[in-house]
Amino acid sequence: MSLAWREPGDPVDADFPVYLTTGRVVSQYLSGTQTRRIGALVDQYPEPKLEIQPRLADQHGIQTGDWVTVTTRRGAITLQAMVVRTIRPDTVFIPYHWPHDRSANVLTHRTLDPRSKIPEYKVSACRIGKAAASRSPAEAPPGGAR
Repeated sequence: MSLAWREPGDPVDADFPVYLTTGRVVSQYLSGTQTRRIGALVDQYPEPKLEIQPRLADQHGIQTGDWVTVTTRRGAITLQAMVVRTIRPDTVFIPYHWPHDRSANVLTHRTLDPRSKIPEYKVSACRIGKAAASRSPAEAPPGGAR
């Protein structure tokens, strides 16, 4: 059985030219509902970061530690950047383990795969822009909970 490729439900375009993908970080399990309460694991990755490839970061004047606003057709969140070489230059990554104003799910869309009926959380179109400084991690509640 051959499956044909199809466009994602939230395609990139001139207004939203970058792919956003979400996923886990190694110190958190699933959504983090249990692991974000374990101090040693929280210390490994205390705040969600926007992972961005050096070429894309350079195009936007972004360096590690800069605050970046990620905007999709559904919403926007502002996170600190972490410039990494482990991601494609047309894609940014945000972990989904944090709630409320740090929740990557504010950005994702709910298009269902026609065969599996699973939401396409892994591909959303976005735009990024350097932002003014936001709150410091010290202002976040203990354990990342809200």
